[in-house]
Parts: sequence; C-alpha cells; structure tokens
Amino acid sequence: MPDKLSLRNMSSALESAISIAQQRHNIISSNISNLETPGYKAKDIDFKTAMAQALGSESTTALARTNAGHIGQNTGSEPEIEPFEEDGEWNGFNWMSIDKVMNKMTENNLIYRTATETLLRKIAIMKEVIREGGR
Repeated sequence: MPDKLSLRNMSSALESAISIAQQRHNIISSNISNLETPGYKAKDIDFKTAMAQALGSESTTALARTNAGHIGQNTGSEPEIEPFEEDGEWNGFNWMSIDKVMNKMTENNLIYRTATETLLRKIAIMKEVIREGGR
C-alpha cells in the first residue's frame, strides 16, 4: 500500500490544488467581468469536490517517448472540472452579488497562496537534503 504522505503524493496533491485554484480564479474573474451583464448567473467550481476527484484518480507513471513518431500518453494533469451556475438572488438586473464574488476571490487566493507556499517549502527541504547529503 503506497504511503499517502509520501513526497510524490504530497507534491501531486499540491499541484492539483494549484491547478484547480487557477481554474476557479478564471471563472471568478469571468463573473466579475460580467457584473454588468443583464440576467447573468455566476458560475463556480466546488473546490472540495474537485480536489477529492483529483486525489481519488489513480496516478500512473508517465511513459517516456523514445521516438517522435510514437503515440504520446495523455497524462490528464489538468482535471476535467465542469463549472456550475450558482443559485443567487435576483437584484433586478442579474443574479450576482459583488460581495459574494469578492469573498470567493479572496478565499480562492488564500487556497492558491497556501498551496504554492507549501510546495515551495517542500522543494526547499529537498534542496537542503540534497546539499547536506553530498557532504
């Protein structure tokens, strides 16, 4: 049974979190762009569900292509995430609230920054281990 806390699994989980946060940022930015669009309904990604889906998928070892004519393996590093329309309150113009959208943007930014900082610290630890192991 593989160790769920191994460096490879942790790095993969952090990379998935960063990728999902980037995709969610694009959707939230689109919502902000459409703030003045009549009848627009905000879209979003459920981060917890997307992460569970990314962590639950079996990861396979990537195969090396020894010849350019060989068929490449689709690694699927970008999980397929389908945004959904949110239920909102009709404000007389559209279904969006700028306060809710900005709260989601702030929450998503925190998730992205935390995952990125954690990944950078893991890499710094690996570099230190390699440097000290060479002595």
